[in-house]
Amino acid sequence: MKKQIKKHFNKIVSTLGIFKNLKNVNLIKMFGLSKFQKPTIIIVAMGLLIDSNIFISYASLRLDLSKGGAYTLSKATKALVGNIDKKLEMSLYLSNNIPARLKPIQREAIDILREYDRLGQDINLQIVEFDPIVDADTVTKVQQAGIYPTPIREQDYNEVSLTEIYAGLIVNYGDQNETIGEVLDVQNLEYSITSLLYRMTNDKIPQISVVGIPDLYIPQQDQLGALKQFSNNLFSIDTLTIPDNSDKSDGVEVLPDADFAIPAETDTLLVIDTAEQDFTDQALTEIDRYLQTGNAVFFINSPSISDNLQTGPTEDGLISLLQKYGLSVQNNIILSSNAEFVNMGSNGFSIFVPYPMWLWSSDFNSDAAYFAGIGRLTFPWASSIDVKNIKGRDIKEIIRTGKESWSQTGTFSLNPQQIAEPGSDMLKTFTIAAESSSKTNKIMAIGSSRFILSSYLSQQSQNLDFIFNVLSDYASDGALSGITSRAVNIYPLPELPAQVQDTYKYSNILLLPAIFAVFGTWRLWKRNKQD
Repeated sequence: MKKQIKKHFNKIVSTLGIFKNLKNVNLIKMFGLSKFQKPTIIIVAMGLLIDSNIFISYASLRLDLSKGGAYTLSKATKALVGNIDKKLEMSLYLSNNIPARLKPIQREAIDILREYDRLGQDINLQIVEFDPIVDADTVTKVQQAGIYPTPIREQDYNEVSLTEIYAGLIVNYGDQNETIGEVLDVQNLEYSITSLLYRMTNDKIPQISVVGIPDLYIPQQDQLGALKQFSNNLFSIDTLTIPDNSDKSDGVEVLPDADFAIPAETDTLLVIDTAEQDFTDQALTEIDRYLQTGNAVFFINSPSISDNLQTGPTEDGLISLLQKYGLSVQNNIILSSNAEFVNMGSNGFSIFVPYPMWLWSSDFNSDAAYFAGIGRLTFPWASSIDVKNIKGRDIKEIIRTGKESWSQTGTFSLNPQQIAEPGSDMLKTFTIAAESSSKTNKIMAIGSSRFILSSYLSQQSQNLDFIFNVLSDYASDGALSGITSRAVNIYPLPELPAQVQDTYKYSNILLLPAIFAVFGTWRLWKRNKQD
């Protein structure tokens, strides 16, 4: 052991000796610069340093060693930008009053855009910095394009101020103009830009077909109204009606069963399993045929829940279809301590209480490309989904609940006043959204039939944003796949029970003063002993 320590010590000493010898190196004599005066040498050296920095700034010399390539444009982005055949102008507008603490984020956003600029020869990147107080014309221009000021709260000593900053991107491609109003969300900026470029460079509007919800012409009653408005004409959303082929009463002529067909131009099928809709055998057969090669998203509960909060039998046909692709919807209702607040008042009296059967989640699969800009999703009356490996398909869990979640099975009680407190042995995580994909199609199952219905959207949740990202990927035939969040993975502390959290909290509060108290007592005792 002593020999090893001595060996390492000698290495350190020899290394220090090398650095010591470097002090004696005379670079002026080494490069024959003694005939020049020192001011000349300094000026030339500074000029070379500036020129080299300018040259390097136009060269991509970044080495990305982060997990998952967080600082490298994805293959999907490179392929898309490489096929751009028209002049593409990207104008980044930044106000000059961006706080100092946001400057690193601003530089990262500029770096991302410069990566796009280097990829495409037909891309022209322009960075415009302006004073929002003085340059009124630029402010008017960016606001007309859809870039609005973002309020930033700043605190300096005892003074709190609110600063409005502009940070947006205007993209011009041919005769099309699109805007990204917020570019400082650098984690999801690549997905936002690439998905925007995909929509601008493709003439065909993706066709989305919806089955399970009636198409109402009164916007206030249309449960898909929020989705249609949110799509903003980026998707063509059509509702498919399943004919009612139930038996006719005596004395009435029985007509031939009407056929249900999914249009051939459908890019993605949305299947919403409501208690009010019966899926006929012919409709199930047609959906099964479509799933051989088509993309689909299922919103499904087991049991089914009616609008008057009554549970009913499940739609076994849809559940059987999903099982063929490794997605098994369980016959349960998941409850969670991560509960949304719902209005339980009546007669003009409002009282908002957490409802465990309306859970929210932020536990997302980081390998999926659907969570750009998504922080929280709400699941009214969710059922869990088990996954099973199927040959030829990639099965993965997409969204999970928090650890303090439990389930109801058998007998279901939806009344919040009758929900019993769970035992500690009942708490665990559940998968509430999963995906089955192959080379030919993608199928996603979300364990809540009301996930995108207008009447059940929470103000805090981002359900429509999530579905928009999913549809952008599905309808692009995978052209947007693989664009993950541009951020280094952060590994947070695990979820802890309330008692353990209190222990850590008060330990942190009391530990440091206790250490100083013990140290002070020891110093005082030692001083008294010396006296």
